[in-house]
Amino acid sequence: MRFLFSEFISDQTAETQGIPVAAGGTFEACAADLRCGRITPVLAFLLAFLVPPWAVTVVAGERWVVQDQRQQTLLYSEFELDLERIWAELGEVDVELSAATGIRATDGRVEIVLFASRQSYLEYLTARVPQAAARRAIFLKNGSISQVYAYNSRSLVVDLRHEMTHVRVHQHMPYAPLWLDEGLAEYFEEEEAARPRSSRREAVRWKARLGSSPSLISLEKIPSAEAMGAEEYRSSWAWICFLINDGAGSRQTLQSYVDEIHRGAEPGKFSEYAQAENSGLLSRANSYFRKMTFPLTFDSSGE
Repeated sequence: MRFLFSEFISDQTAETQGIPVAAGGTFEACAADLRCGRITPVLAFLLAFLVPPWAVTVVAGERWVVQDQRQQTLLYSEFELDLERIWAELGEVDVELSAATGIRATDGRVEIVLFASRQSYLEYLTARVPQAAARRAIFLKNGSISQVYAYNSRSLVVDLRHEMTHVRVHQHMPYAPLWLDEGLAEYFEEEEAARPRSSRREAVRWKARLGSSPSLISLEKIPSAEAMGAEEYRSSWAWICFLINDGAGSRQTLQSYVDEIHRGAEPGKFSEYAQAENSGLLSRANSYFRKMTFPLTFDSSGE
């Protein structure tokens, strides 16, 4: 299970609306403040010195067998890899994410750091970011720089797609509801052709047919990532599947909600926003969950 390391806190704007969010930024947050949803300026200042930005600065050097750059994204790797495939996969995420949600890449700097083994990954990160030890891959913000760390495994492409989705979400939005942030990352970690075959699909379908559909209201009440388990990740994924694939009206509602947050507005909880903007949307969800189809496809232009 991978998740955004910039821990989940309530943004001041979102806090007034009771929305658990993934804060796009620092890792200067302690558990107590995450639970209460508030980080004071003084505490943020002090915590900044507990994990200083330079602690995770990537320095070009002989350690990295591969060093490459595309636009504002830099890649450092301890091992040889198929660069063209990696860039193609990440480009696919950008195209599909933009087409489905309106979330677009910015000109912000991104650093992708890849290690040859889990041991090398842990040796590099444990002293700098101790919490990384429990993760297979991790996204964090280092000031204005978005950083992704991962190690060579059979799941590397999936991990990079997942974490790059987090990067784009937090470049585009000042905050993101927790279920939305994780649901998008879970959705776009899989290539388009793999989504209908996802093991999660059958679990959601059969539970829905037995009267236990994913509950958006329950997802909106989750206080932090620490409270998310496999069921919550799967339910977040299912809701994104529905919003993207149910039809143009559902996608438009999702895109409008994302745009409201992007522009600094206060759209409130998605369940309430959707009810006001598209009154029939939420009532269609149960029917979709019983089928879990993926009619939306993307071509190279993102249509």
